[in-house]
Amino acid sequence: MLTTLTIISVFMEIFAAGILAAGAVTFLKDFISLKKLKDLAFSLVFLSLFVYVASTIASQMMFNFGRPLSELILVHKTISTSILLSVLFVWGFIVERFELKKVRLSYPLVLLMVAFFIYQVYGANLNLVYRAGVIEPIVSFSLWVPVTRLFSLSWIILATFSFINAFRNSGGKRVLAIFLGASSVIMLAALFCSFLYLQLGAAEYLLISWILILISSLGFLLSEVIPVDSEDAKRPLHFFRTRVLFKLILIFVLLIVILFETTTLATINISKSALSKAIINSYQRVAQELALEVESFPETPDIEQLQQFVSQVKIDGKGMAFIIDSSGKLVAHPDKKRAIQRERMVENGAVKRLLANRSGGGEYKDEFGDMMVGAYEPIRKFGWGVVVQEPIGSAYYDLRHLETNSLLFVIIGIIMTSLVGIFFARSIERPIKGLTEGTDAVAKGDLKRQVTVDSVDEIGRLSVAFNKMTQDLRDSQERLILSEKLASLGTMAAGMAHEIKNPLVSVRTFTQLLQLKWEDKAFREKFSRIVPQEIERINRIAESLLKFGRPSKPELTKADINALLDEVLLLFESECKKNNVRVTKKLAELPTVPGDPGQLQQVFVNLIKNAIEAMSEKGGELTIKTDIGEVMKLGKMNRQGKIKDGQVVWGEEEDLGKPLPVVFVEITDTGEGIPEENIKSLFDPFFTTKMTGTGMGLPITLRIIEEHKGSLKVRSQPEKGTTFLLTLPQKLSS
Repeated sequence: MLTTLTIISVFMEIFAAGILAAGAVTFLKDFISLKKLKDLAFSLVFLSLFVYVASTIASQMMFNFGRPLSELILVHKTISTSILLSVLFVWGFIVERFELKKVRLSYPLVLLMVAFFIYQVYGANLNLVYRAGVIEPIVSFSLWVPVTRLFSLSWIILATFSFINAFRNSGGKRVLAIFLGASSVIMLAALFCSFLYLQLGAAEYLLISWILILISSLGFLLSEVIPVDSEDAKRPLHFFRTRVLFKLILIFVLLIVILFETTTLATINISKSALSKAIINSYQRVAQELALEVESFPETPDIEQLQQFVSQVKIDGKGMAFIIDSSGKLVAHPDKKRAIQRERMVENGAVKRLLANRSGGGEYKDEFGDMMVGAYEPIRKFGWGVVVQEPIGSAYYDLRHLETNSLLFVIIGIIMTSLVGIFFARSIERPIKGLTEGTDAVAKGDLKRQVTVDSVDEIGRLSVAFNKMTQDLRDSQERLILSEKLASLGTMAAGMAHEIKNPLVSVRTFTQLLQLKWEDKAFREKFSRIVPQEIERINRIAESLLKFGRPSKPELTKADINALLDEVLLLFESECKKNNVRVTKKLAELPTVPGDPGQLQQVFVNLIKNAIEAMSEKGGELTIKTDIGEVMKLGKMNRQGKIKDGQVVWGEEEDLGKPLPVVFVEITDTGEGIPEENIKSLFDPFFTTKMTGTGMGLPITLRIIEEHKGSLKVRSQPEKGTTFLLTLPQKLSS
């Protein structure tokens, strides 16, 4: 029968099998999506270890069921094969994980070696050695098939490479490499505990071994699942707290499995205790009846009579009865030769208790050291004793069947519960993950993101509310964009009133004097030269205002950056004079870039307007520079704002590529600068330090630059000024 510790070990094996199966599926998915051989190799490592654990559970159940020897040998050959295959896959993982390109040539050699050993395993004669305290037979191979040694060597090599890799790296890479190496060491410790269990037969070592394998499997999973550049890489155990799925699985599966385990342990122990007592009581009744029948003889019975008497005692299975005298020698035994030789039985546990003048029943070792179940009763009339006993294996055969069937049903229940729990956990985690991704997208300014609604529960209603919220925010943003434009128009209109009035006065004066001085040739020449210029100036200002104020979706055409800057500076010419701002232009000869002229003009209006307002109190200098160049990286906008080399960068370059030709636009003011506590919030929607601002000018600017596949950098120093550096590609990549 299985002890309580052994049953707990079986549950640990089930947990380990579940982790290994999950790891095999996880890394297989990674291989399918990323096409990395290391993921395929690690998936096969987890799969082979899963087969090893599952075969071990099957071997334990079959042994407890009393299955034929041939079936047990076949299962143990499967166990050995899975171990040898895991050696091959671990080696493949080491080569691919640590990029040992030259060592890839060893694949055929290692494969041939493992195949040869597997062939030897299936062709060799295996012996199963049964030992007390060990819940399954010990496999004895030919000595030259080093299955366990190869298995241990593979983990030693993996641990060595992992620790060397950890020493060469830092940060998250170092921590994950240490986790990988430590998990390999824990696997070696588990193998050592298994060795102690097979040598000593103590169930404690088996339990420790499976606990270590479970911990090692989790360590392997964490070391390769967590991205090396993530924050979780520095604290791998924190990874379990970052996913709702893990928490839900722990709730759905772990608690139910623990409930299964405790209920099963209690039920099996109660059943075992009751059945064991019933079996021992039946043996006691047989022993008592036999003792009474012997005492019923009027005088000392003949040896032949006693011999015939004990031979006729019928006990289920392989049970028997024998009689001893007061010195512990056989008087009668089913084996007549032993009775004739008057064999001493003092090493038998039941005989020892009879010699101590005790009666009863229980489990004990016989004279050969085998475990027995039986009863013993003194025959006081003649000073003898009777023993009724049966090998523990056959005596508890039905009990072992009950125990194994119970475990099998529990294992099936755990598997079904785990699958159902994972299904429901994922059904809950999926919409929550969608909401989280939608929230992140909205935080980055993507108000077009909608969350898929596939349920009618609280999460479904939350998804509907989220979609409505983003729709309302999108509508509000459009209105705020228009408000921002109108606010800018108002500011510019107030400053341009004087600029438009001056040419209008000139035109009105010339038209009033036209009839009086028509004959004056010099007047007519001056009129024909000045009036068209003033009207054209008014026309340019009006067109710029109309173009800026007209709401439109981005339509990428060829945009002349220098011309757009000239138009915007013309709009702000009066504002600059009013605030004592000097304008310095350093415009290089630029090619046209793909862009929406109206939206790019809005970008320049927002930035130049902010620069003029920053110098409104003391005046200053506004410098506009343009240039051409190349960049090595050009990626998506990063709206969080990272500080690099003393400057805040929006526009995180993510994708490495060939040098890309770009256009640079630099807008610098000598104003008050931006406080350090505000600089990271510049592009957050609705963030503003102005009394009348909407906080949407710079977010709109960033969105337009992002849509044009550009980047934006900000440098600012208090009391010295601020610089915005725009980068726009000369060509849009496919």
